[in-house]
Amino acid sequence: MAFAPLTALAPGASRMLERLAPPPETADMAPARARPWRLLVLGCLALAGLSLLWPSVPTYDPWAWIIWGREIAHLDLVTKTGPSWKPLPVIFTTPFSLAGDDGAPLLWLVVARAGGILAFAMAFRLGKRLAGPVAGLIAAGSLILADEFIRNFFRGNSEGILVAVCLWAIERHLDGRRRDAFLLGLAAALLRPEVWPFIALYGLYLIAADWHAKNRLPVKTTILVIGGGLALGILWFVPEYLGSGDFLRAAARARKPNPDSAAFAAHPFIEVFNRSASVLTPPVYIGGLLAFCAALYAFIKRREDGLILAMAAIGTVLMIAVAGMTQAGFAGNLRYIALPAALVCVLAGAGWVWLVRSTAARWGVIAASALALAIAAASAPFVIEDINELDLAGQRIKAEADLYGTVPEAIKAGGGEAKLKSCGTVYTGAFQTQAVAWYMHLHEMDSEIFAFPPGTTIAPSFSSLSRDPRFPTIAKTRKWVIGSSCAAAK
Repeated sequence: MAFAPLTALAPGASRMLERLAPPPETADMAPARARPWRLLVLGCLALAGLSLLWPSVPTYDPWAWIIWGREIAHLDLVTKTGPSWKPLPVIFTTPFSLAGDDGAPLLWLVVARAGGILAFAMAFRLGKRLAGPVAGLIAAGSLILADEFIRNFFRGNSEGILVAVCLWAIERHLDGRRRDAFLLGLAAALLRPEVWPFIALYGLYLIAADWHAKNRLPVKTTILVIGGGLALGILWFVPEYLGSGDFLRAAARARKPNPDSAAFAAHPFIEVFNRSASVLTPPVYIGGLLAFCAALYAFIKRREDGLILAMAAIGTVLMIAVAGMTQAGFAGNLRYIALPAALVCVLAGAGWVWLVRSTAARWGVIAASALALAIAAASAPFVIEDINELDLAGQRIKAEADLYGTVPEAIKAGGGEAKLKSCGTVYTGAFQTQAVAWYMHLHEMDSEIFAFPPGTTIAPSFSSLSRDPRFPTIAKTRKWVIGSSCAAAK
């Protein structure tokens, strides 16, 4: 069942959408035809593969997932150090480890980037569903220009996948494919703990809806929901316990944020909102507010427009959850608010289209065209600024790739893996431990940052460690300085 186009939203903001829930999936009522997705996913993977022509090296967290995948494949998992455990990436990186030192990181980048590209496509599809293709373009464009979103998934972080599967889950629900929506929600819950309450509630909703439709306990649905919940718990906690001896090691690690984290602000809860404000531009926030107000009015009048209100509520709850966790001492990184930001982008498309079409219905096409031009002109400076930010993000991606991608070159210059390991512990910079551990075939905990002889240093040339007199230089490359205390002993 499709949503009514916003052309039906005449004065008074009537009929932006149809009801939130489509007909349930029952034996005697097949769900409506779902939007095609297989070619879309293949297209996203193809584009992600082509993106490897650009700088393509993972950043800190993805390196850990890639290392853990190799360790699981070798039945030697150690998670005592590094970032928080995330099950979904490791499900991919474990088989990817068979592709070797060079292939495994690239395969993960293809998946992470395909997720980000799919997020744009799903933002377009949801926006189009709400208010037509223009709304879809506004939604996708707003997400493309969102601060740090492209930079994060381009370097292998999981926020692109998170946004993609969540928006996709909403679409599958609207198509009547509720079990698909639940499975996509489980995938999201394997990435972020803030999603757990939502998927739990949705699972209960599935059981209740099927029970009501069939007048008996839906055994298959109940097994799916309970089994999904058990799998979620097992995948989050059992590997962490096997790797570190602590079921809650990930939570403990998440409460050790970087020094610039919002957690160290005077009021962390408020600081999260202060920092998040710059992720989207004022036109996007205004468009989202317009959609919410129009939907709220229609809901009060006719009990309609539940989807927009639900999306707004979900985004708000997620923001409050991230802020609350930051208040409790967790990191509160800006990339954690990628999902609520994406929901606002979708609503913004619907809001602006509603305003223009409502203007056309009341005052005519000329007035609506003038309004559309005024909105575009007022938004242009923000768009230009965001495009410039994308250029800066590209430069930062290249600089990071130039550093992490030349670790093998540094190892070779220092005499090779075996020689560098023979002197003792391997030391490097705080944010280079994962990349060095990967290429040196070490556990993360065996690539350390506090240097004490005997040992070897593989340090960025800009770091103080590269000039430590206790580790005389034995080799240099364009980006790295290799030192060894064994050289001083000779």
